[in-house]
Amino acid sequence: MKAEPVPNTLAVPCVADELALARTETELAERLVASDRAGRPVTLLGGGSNVVLGSRLPGLTLLLRLRGTTCERLDEGGWRVTAAAGETWHNLVRITLARGIRGLENLALIPGLVGAAPVQNIGAYGRELGEVLESVTVFDRDRAAFTTLRRDECGLRYRDSRFRAAGGRCVIARLSLRLGATRIEASYADVRRELGRMGVAAGDAGARDVARAVTRVRRRKLPDPRRVGNVGSFFKNPLVTARQLDAARARVDLEAHPADDHAGERFKISAARLIDAAGWKGQRRGAMQVWPNQPLVLVNRGGATGAEALDLATAIADDVRGKFGVALELEPRVLGV
Repeated sequence: MKAEPVPNTLAVPCVADELALARTETELAERLVASDRAGRPVTLLGGGSNVVLGSRLPGLTLLLRLRGTTCERLDEGGWRVTAAAGETWHNLVRITLARGIRGLENLALIPGLVGAAPVQNIGAYGRELGEVLESVTVFDRDRAAFTTLRRDECGLRYRDSRFRAAGGRCVIARLSLRLGATRIEASYADVRRELGRMGVAAGDAGARDVARAVTRVRRRKLPDPRRVGNVGSFFKNPLVTARQLDAARARVDLEAHPADDHAGERFKISAARLIDAAGWKGQRRGAMQVWPNQPLVLVNRGGATGAEALDLATAIADDVRGKFGVALELEPRVLGV
């Protein structure tokens, strides 16, 4: 069987022993059951936008291409929006805004597909998916059956969930969101400044205003993966103790936000600020570079491998830990051999 190239936004070379599409929930179930019965490894990919790939993916690589979106007006107010795993995330944001449904505006222009959103509990500019998630329908490979998990069964944390730890045994097929009841979130400095450039006061901004501001900020700061290979943010923003925060602040000026799920015991700080203060912005190693406009992003300038991307990430993390006593954790998943 001929190995096939695997699409990924970091644009590193990778081939799969076998590459297939799952366009429906039935196809998804059949492919997974057949592979599990045969004892073949399975790698599941959406848009390939939050992964660092090795040179080869053994066994079956299944690309999730399930489609479909519905918007249901609820009697008690608000909306239930259901989307299949293969829908483009930003397109879902656009659909809801076009219907006048608020809730996803801060998450505009995040790359990738809907199915990846709960895996890392995507978030940006003061809002996380977990605030609006209602349920996730998954194919449970251990039971060979579909099941629906409530939000509180998904183990959502900062850039984490039960799905990351499940090792691909719970495969997301679709999710449902409860939208329309959230307040407008425009507290982040970048969003406030962009609203000001648009002539909109933060207190008067609507959902479309916030989405437009977020989109403008992201386009200015972040490279387009269609033109420059990248996975978006390469590192999570660290969660630190008060003692770690004080020690880091003795060396660099840092903003800190209490971590919602740590009862005031942990604080979220900017990984980008630490990387910048360590002198990495714009630095290049071979074909990999730290993006000059946003040091959280590592870009492939052409010809880099996944291993070279990880080598640069490791050098950055080691340097930041040595200078500021803060550990950086990778945000993308590392797959393949």
